[in-house]
Amino acid sequence: MNSKRIGFLIFFFYLIINLIILPDYGLSWDYHYHHYAGLYHLGKPVPSVSDSKIPFSEPDPRLTTQDPFGPFTQIIPSLSQIIFSDTFKMLPFDIAYNLPMVIFGSLGVLVQYFFLLEAFNFPIALLGSLILALNPTYIGYLHNNMKDIPNAFAFALSIWLFWRLVKFRNVSSLLFASLAFAFAFNVKINSVFIPVICGLYYLLVIARTPMSNRGAWQSRANARKQVARFLDFARNDRIILLYFVLAPLFALLVWWPFWSDPLGKLMELPKFYSLNTYNMPVLFFGNIIRSGINIPPFYPYIYLAITTPLPILITAIIGIIFSTGFAILKKYNYLLLLLWFFMPLVRYLDPKTGAIDGVRHFMEVLYPFSFFAGVGSLLILRRFNKNYRLIIAFILFTVLLIDNIKFHPYQTSFFNSLIGGVSGANGKFDIDFWGTPQKEAVLWLNNNAPYKSYIHIVMAQSTAASYLRSDLLDNVNKKNITESDYIVLLNRQSFFNLYGISPQRLSKDHQLVFSRKIENVPLVWVFKR
Repeated sequence: MNSKRIGFLIFFFYLIINLIILPDYGLSWDYHYHHYAGLYHLGKPVPSVSDSKIPFSEPDPRLTTQDPFGPFTQIIPSLSQIIFSDTFKMLPFDIAYNLPMVIFGSLGVLVQYFFLLEAFNFPIALLGSLILALNPTYIGYLHNNMKDIPNAFAFALSIWLFWRLVKFRNVSSLLFASLAFAFAFNVKINSVFIPVICGLYYLLVIARTPMSNRGAWQSRANARKQVARFLDFARNDRIILLYFVLAPLFALLVWWPFWSDPLGKLMELPKFYSLNTYNMPVLFFGNIIRSGINIPPFYPYIYLAITTPLPILITAIIGIIFSTGFAILKKYNYLLLLLWFFMPLVRYLDPKTGAIDGVRHFMEVLYPFSFFAGVGSLLILRRFNKNYRLIIAFILFTVLLIDNIKFHPYQTSFFNSLIGGVSGANGKFDIDFWGTPQKEAVLWLNNNAPYKSYIHIVMAQSTAASYLRSDLLDNVNKKNITESDYIVLLNRQSFFNLYGISPQRLSKDHQLVFSRKIENVPLVWVFKR
């Protein structure tokens, strides 16, 4: 079969499977913050502070609709909910809202495949895309993460199209690469690393590559000749250099119509993102550290190490080592992937960097990480004869598939055996920080709680309350924890002290009536008074 057709076949199969299982997933903690902002950008009414039964914690999402998040993060899923749920009643509201994330995540696998196919070869494209597709973290977030999955896709698309610009050096490639960055920037601010990565790649590789008389640039000519040669070099590469002008210009042009004070919102971005998660508690090896205050520089690498299935982790490490060697040997496509992986993580060298929720905030590096795993896997497979290669590859992907089935639909709570699995991670790291297991808890209450019971949802209460039956919604969070009939508690241990609560304290004078467990570790509890 044609290698391009295989890529599309993987995409369509992956998309269909994820659409089928989408109803199993719930809304995320951040749903109302971004949905209400999406309604605002679309010119739709946002519920006022006085006309909603749903309980909101601070900051109230009805008052944060103009926070400078990427407008596409807000608009696209909200528009999907308006069309497929509110207007045509084709889908439940949560499935309609989460639908675009499944599409973006599946398109990301397609982009990964074609980028690796063009830049490397078919085996690496096949392995690198399938490894990304079956990474539990990627699958888990693909179904409800309105920010980081679209951002990772847009990030990958932008890197690929810049690579194509360097390769083809034509106007259409320039326009596509610039538009891709404009889209990425208006999804999430992480995209500011795209021109940094592309610029470094250009300076380290392209500007040093012989092209016509470019080799003379290395000679010891006088300053005037060097300047003349630099100008000649700039003329030869002006279409690439123009990207670094057009890409931010297009991004600004897309950004401008969404805000009453677009320049002010743009200037607000650094401060907003530095304070957005400031001082939030993070459970790290059993200790509480603080986002924006004392995040260790190895934070992202630790999370990648303990939340990645071991077959992917081991092969990725092998792939990074060999890719570094290949880059030194001037196989520069490997250098681009190395820059793509390491540059977004450089920010964690500053302990004042905001960091919560594990891998979620640097999900764009899962693409090159999966590429490295593909390289490592291919190097291992080539050590065996053809009869054994298919068997070993089948075992590898079967292990990944089993992990996803075992954790479904809570793949974001996956921890590998380096930390002792979920049971080993419990108490050392937050087992859930996205709030999705509370959907099951609330559905249990809908089936079992007496009429007009008083429910208290401790964390992510607005999202969880969206699933309550109407009589329970009337009384949700109307009474405090000690007076409520039922209490819903998420296993986010880093937040227990914020609310002065823990399952151990509740169990002293409350009855545990429901819990959702993985590897015998609860993701969520329901206690009855």
